[in-house]
Amino acid sequence: MTVFQIEAFITLAATLNFTKASNLIHMTQPNLSKLIVAMEKELGVQLVQRTRRDVRLTPAGSAFLKDARVIAGLYERAVKNVQEVAAGIRGTIKVGFMSTALIYLLPKIVSTFQERNPSIVLELYDYTFSPLMSSLLDNRIDVALVPDRELDSIPKLEKKFLYADDMCVVLPCDHPLNTGDGVDLAAFSDEPFVIMDPKISDRDYELVYSICMANGFYPKVNHEVNTLNNLLLMVECGRGISILARHMQHYATGALDFIGIRGSESAFKMVCAWWRDKNPCIPRLLDVIDDCLA
Repeated sequence: MTVFQIEAFITLAATLNFTKASNLIHMTQPNLSKLIVAMEKELGVQLVQRTRRDVRLTPAGSAFLKDARVIAGLYERAVKNVQEVAAGIRGTIKVGFMSTALIYLLPKIVSTFQERNPSIVLELYDYTFSPLMSSLLDNRIDVALVPDRELDSIPKLEKKFLYADDMCVVLPCDHPLNTGDGVDLAAFSDEPFVIMDPKISDRDYELVYSICMANGFYPKVNHEVNTLNNLLLMVECGRGISILARHMQHYATGALDFIGIRGSESAFKMVCAWWRDKNPCIPRLLDVIDDCLA
């Protein structure tokens, strides 16, 4: 039995007239009659009583009509759902992010997106850099809001620029080398450093080393820590200085200063990265991101 047969029966039940029903479904009256007979044979019951004067549903026909309407409604809903999914109107986007880098931007993106796209679910996953990239590369997430580091070499990965930030020396306010923004990092070559444990965030670990090496020295690492809060605490305790992007200052107390490094302006870049042609809902998220950045 086809959906068309079910819908034809519903139309006949609504009109109780073969001529009117056949006109509504754009088929001849004899063909509609054959269609109903075929349904009755398949079900093994009579659905319609036909006389010269009228057409009536049998008790079995009335009972079948209730379920037929449910089936037709489910089919219509299924068609609509699958078309909306294909068009990116309905679905799910799995978004991975680093909360420390998106404290201001992410809430605006999420609230704006959900307001505009109530039929699309945003699933949010908070990571440090390495697990975030692993989740993206393994297709466990659709989109990554991530620092731009060697992403151009990944085939079929698209990216959109979000923002840039300065890299800063982080040190106590009363540190003797605290001379204000625009410092030469080489002046800190003899200072002990507090950095992230590479097992936790190899990106942050490598970034500190690369910036120091670009300024002519290797950092003297005094502490490796596993969280941003621990890093800031160790710096505040005088166990060393560190290097972070300026937006991390939001997490620090007033006892620490973030001093811009000369030559490292806008060195920290955040992007939105996603797989090309993977999820039809993603363009709607990109539109919202554009509006939030405008």
